[in-house]
Amino acid sequence: MKLTRHYPALMPGCDTDAVLRRPIPVSYVAVLLLLLCFCIGCRYLKSIVGRSDPPERAPAFEEIQKIDVHAHLFEAIPRLIEMMQRNNVSIINVCNRGRDGHLETMHRIARQMYRKHSDLFPFASCFDLTRVEEPGYTNEVIAWLDGSFKDGAVMTKIWKEVGMEVRRRDGSFVLPDDPVFDPIYRFLAAHGKPLMAHVADPVDGWLPLNRESPHYGYFANNPEFHLYGKPGYPSHETLIAARDRILQQHPSLVVIGAHFGSLEHDLDEVALRLDRYPNFIVDCAARTRDLTRQPREKVRRFFIKYQDRILYGVDSTWKPFRETIPPTEQQRTAFINGLEKKYRTDYTYYAGTGSTQYDGRTVEGLALPRNVLEKFYNRNAHRIILEPARSRVEER
Repeated sequence: MKLTRHYPALMPGCDTDAVLRRPIPVSYVAVLLLLLCFCIGCRYLKSIVGRSDPPERAPAFEEIQKIDVHAHLFEAIPRLIEMMQRNNVSIINVCNRGRDGHLETMHRIARQMYRKHSDLFPFASCFDLTRVEEPGYTNEVIAWLDGSFKDGAVMTKIWKEVGMEVRRRDGSFVLPDDPVFDPIYRFLAAHGKPLMAHVADPVDGWLPLNRESPHYGYFANNPEFHLYGKPGYPSHETLIAARDRILQQHPSLVVIGAHFGSLEHDLDEVALRLDRYPNFIVDCAARTRDLTRQPREKVRRFFIKYQDRILYGVDSTWKPFRETIPPTEQQRTAFINGLEKKYRTDYTYYAGTGSTQYDGRTVEGLALPRNVLEKFYNRNAHRIILEPARSRVEER
C-alpha cells in the first residue's frame, strides 16, 4: 500500500511533483500515530501530576466501636454508662494490684459490673503476690484464677510490682520470669487466657528527672518508682529481658505488653519483639502521648505494618473503694467528662488529618485507614481477648 499527498512548492526551482508524489511508507504513518498517542498520554499524565485521590473519610467518632482494653473503673456510675453507650465504648475492667489488700473487693465489684452490663464491662482478674514463698502458693493461685474465669474474667494481669516491689525473704526481687510463675503461665495458655503484663516502667524512671519527659509528672509524684540513683533495683533492661523470656519459654501464651511493652520510647525495639515473638501483643494505654513525640510517618507505618498486634487502651482509674471518703457527684462528673475528652482526643490523633493539640503540643494526625482503625479499636480485642473467652464459656 502506498500513500500519495500533494504539498505546496518546497523552494524555488524545486520539482515539487517529483518530490511530493513520492510514496510514504506505512511505517512512517505508524510512527506518527504512536507519537500522537504519546503526546495525548503525556498531556493526560501532566493533568494528574501532583494530584492524589482524596484521603479516605475517617468514620465519625461515635460510628466506630471502641474497646478500651485497659481500664480500672470500679463503680457503675449511671452517667458513666450513659457516656459509654453514647460514644460506642466498652472497657475491659482490669483488676490490679496483687499486694494492696483489696483483691476480694476488686473482683467482687468487677463481677457485679460485668453481670449487670456484660456488654460494657468484661473484666480481667489478678492474683495474690504476698505469699510467693509459701507452700502450695502456685496451686492456690491457679484455683483462684480458675474461679475468676468461671465468673467471666477474660484474662489476667501482672503489674510492675513483680520485678520492682515483690521480694523474697532474702531481699532478692521476684522477677516476672521467676519459676514460681511457670505453672500459672502454663495454666493460662492451656485455658486460652491472655496475660496482660505491665513489666517495668518507661525508661525515664531510670534516668534523671527531666521536665521535658512525658512522664515527668508521674515520677515526680511517685518517687518510689523513680529508680535513678537507687542501687540494688533491677535495671530496665533486666526487666524487659525477663518479660522476653516468658514469651520465649511459653510460646502458646498470649502476652499483652501493657503500655507498648514499656518500650514506648523506641518503636524499633517494639517491632523487634513483635517480629521475634508471634505471641506478643501490645496496648497503647497511657502511651499515646509518647507516640505523638515521634516522627508521624514512622508511627503511621508501624501501625499499618503491625495492625493485627496493637490494642487500644487509656489506663483510666476510678477506685473509690480504696478511699476513706466517698467521691462527690462533682468529682464523678469531672472524671467522666475527662475520660470522654480523652477518648475523643485520642481518636482525633489516630483517625484525623492535619494538626491537632495533644498533651499541650501541636501534632499531626495519623489518618490511619479505616480497616486499621477498626482492628486497633475493636477487632483485635475481639479476636485476641473476647472471642476466645466466649468460646471457652460455651465449651463449659
